[in-house]
Amino acid sequence: MRHLVSSCAIVIWTAIGVRTAAAQPRPNAGVATGAQTVDDATRAAVLAARDAIWRAWFAHDSVALARLLPRSTTAGDSRGWESRDEIIDGSRRSAASGSKLVALRFDNTQIHRNGDVAVVFSSYSLELEQQERRNTVTGTASEVFVLKDGVWQNPFWYLAPR
Repeated sequence: MRHLVSSCAIVIWTAIGVRTAAAQPRPNAGVATGAQTVDDATRAAVLAARDAIWRAWFAHDSVALARLLPRSTTAGDSRGWESRDEIIDGSRRSAASGSKLVALRFDNTQIHRNGDVAVVFSSYSLELEQQERRNTVTGTASEVFVLKDGVWQNPFWYLAPR
């Protein structure tokens, strides 16, 4: 568990560093830093992978989640950290509660890429229905995607609900 927390901390600090660096004026703008421009095809592939995972979770599709999430997947929010198995179990619990996704939207999406790693920052809004009552949940998401065998996988994310 200590290794898991340390690994997550490294990913978060790296992601924050990428985001902070992107927001700062760059006096050596002509110097190569390793960061790559995200082309339209990469952007579409990363966002399609993200959409498939979010929709599989809310569709309570544990088979798709098991296929889409690497064994090492870790997710966090203000309540703590979850392993891949806990993420899939959370989707099952959501199904048992009768919760259904009505709408899902991402705004202010930024993608930063360095080699086979893409870090996605965005705001999200989702509308859920449970027992004929609707609830809107909003927040920010920081998600890491890794290109493996031509497929963008999502081994890490952190959600900060508002």
